[in-house]
Amino acid sequence: MAHDVFISHSGKDKPIADAVCATLEIGGVRCWIAPRDIVPGTQWGEAIIDAISSSRVMVLVFSSNANESQQIIREVERAVSKGIPVIPFRVEDVDPNKSLEYFISAPHWLDALTPPLEKHLEQLLSTIKLLLSRQGARTEPPSDGDTARASGATPSGPERAGRESDTRIETIRPLEKKDYSGGKSFLEDKKKLGGLIALVLVLGLAGYLIFGGGDDGNDGTNNNQNQIIPGPSNHYQPPVYTPSPPGPYDNEGNWGAIAIAPSGGWGFSSNMSSKQAAEKDAVERCSQFNTGCEVRISFNTCAVYATAPDGSYGWATNTTVDLARNNAVSECHKYTNDLCSSFIELCADGSVKSVNEWAAIATADNGQYGAAWNYPTRVQAEKASVDECAKYGPNCQMRISFTDCGAIARSEDGAIGWGYYADMSQAVKAAMDECDNRGEKPCSILTQLCADGSERK
Repeated sequence: MAHDVFISHSGKDKPIADAVCATLEIGGVRCWIAPRDIVPGTQWGEAIIDAISSSRVMVLVFSSNANESQQIIREVERAVSKGIPVIPFRVEDVDPNKSLEYFISAPHWLDALTPPLEKHLEQLLSTIKLLLSRQGARTEPPSDGDTARASGATPSGPERAGRESDTRIETIRPLEKKDYSGGKSFLEDKKKLGGLIALVLVLGLAGYLIFGGGDDGNDGTNNNQNQIIPGPSNHYQPPVYTPSPPGPYDNEGNWGAIAIAPSGGWGFSSNMSSKQAAEKDAVERCSQFNTGCEVRISFNTCAVYATAPDGSYGWATNTTVDLARNNAVSECHKYTNDLCSSFIELCADGSVKSVNEWAAIATADNGQYGAAWNYPTRVQAEKASVDECAKYGPNCQMRISFTDCGAIARSEDGAIGWGYYADMSQAVKAAMDECDNRGEKPCSILTQLCADGSERK
């Protein structure tokens, strides 16, 4: 019988991994875990690769032990390369090393730091079931390992648990307040948005040819390279804004709002004296670099807007960003099989302002490159960078994606080096050092930028 979940873990964390495995399998989720499921006489590496390829989800038992394991880095890399969602189940309060950080990010983590472990395992089981239900039933024939397991192999220790959410305490969970949440798939909007998207593409090309790009503001607005850049002031048309119907509490306390364009551009506002003022300000900020901006959500508490690589989205409000994030990601998952993650996090009083932006850089054989920034997911940023690179050179390869600042260096003999850090000077140094190590001729920075589009050269 084919498995659904591959459990990646350090041998030093076997008791926890067995508990994860037991919980999942008791809950009806089929799992693969080493060494239990390695058929005698099979090469270890071959068995691992086959098991990952046959999985629908990978659960990474993340700890300081896992952080130091080269085997786990290889397993996670294989899963990501095959498009398999990776769910880090964090059992220690440690940050991933640079190699793992490349593949996993905080919005996808499930923390199991506080006892009892059982409640986090239940959360994991619920999340795995949610993801698998979105993917539908699998039709692959059973592997040799599954046949062996069905013929009598039994779990050693409690069974496995696997991915993101539970109906009680989870990173992804069913909405508790549907009146304050919403979501939709872009596919459902295709008739409504088709004309707008076509208009965005035409105007974007015209703006690029005429004006060559936009400014680098990041105070509540975004400016990725696919946005519409306003023309000279005598040609600029103010955004069309339709205020919400007035309510009895619209002028009480602080208000915030998030506006989204069909192209994926965004703008947000906080610390406004009324609901309508917040909505208007968010639309105006979004419209600085985009067309067709609409208010997605307005609130007087905290809000989170979540997205998936296929463009699906969901949003929610709550008293804290953590609670809103859980509900927004859950809402997003109603419309997609892809992995949803938090994109914009905002409180009405301005105490929290966070945009989880991704940037990526791709290079071509002729020394040209493509860069993308201000994207809500790594997959979207990487695809955009490769597409941009393909306009200028052959055989484009995605070199680096990041949420902080990154740089690419190239030597005169074609060697490439790259690096990313929170500080651009460190990213530049890392790129130059790697390039110098790989090439024999002098290196120079090919391009550099931060995920929000700043420090771009």
